[in-house]
Amino acid sequence: MNKSNELKAIFLISISSIAIILLFYVNVASVQTTEDDYANYFASLTQASANLTRAYQDEIALWQLGEVSNETLAELTNNYLVNFTKNMNEFNQTETPATFESAKNSLVNSFHNEIKSYQYFRDYLLTGNESLNEISTNFLSESLKDEAMSFKSFKEVINKTS
Repeated sequence: MNKSNELKAIFLISISSIAIILLFYVNVASVQTTEDDYANYFASLTQASANLTRAYQDEIALWQLGEVSNETLAELTNNYLVNFTKNMNEFNQTETPATFESAKNSLVNSFHNEIKSYQYFRDYLLTGNESLNEISTNFLSESLKDEAMSFKSFKEVINKTS
C-alpha cells in the first residue's frame, strides 16, 4: 500500500470511528431522554390519579356527613369509574421503557384494584349489603399495596439513573 492510500485508509478509519462513537452517544442520549420523558409522564399521571381519587374521596365525605344520598353517590361513583378506567387504559397502553416495567405493572394493578373497590362500594350503596363494603375495603387495601410497590420500583429506577 502506498503512502497516499495508507493516509486515506487511516483517515477513513478515523472518520468511521468518530461516527460510531457519535452514534453511540446519540443513541444513549435518546434512551435517557425516553426514560426521562417516561419518568415525567409517570409522575404527572400519578399526580392526576391522586387528584381524581381525592375528588372522589371528597364526595364520600359528603355522603358520610349525610349531604349526599346513597343513590346520588352511586351515580357519582359510576361517573368516577369511567374516569378511573379511562386513565388506567391509557396508561396501560403507553409504551414503557423496560426499566420502568415493574413500576408500570404495579401501578396498573393498583388502578385495577381501586376500580374494583369502587364497583363493590357502589353495589354496597345500592343494596346495603355490608359484605360488599368489606370486599370494597379489601380491594382498596390491595390497591394501596400495589401503589406502594409501584412507587418503590419507580424510585429504584430513578435512583439508579440519577
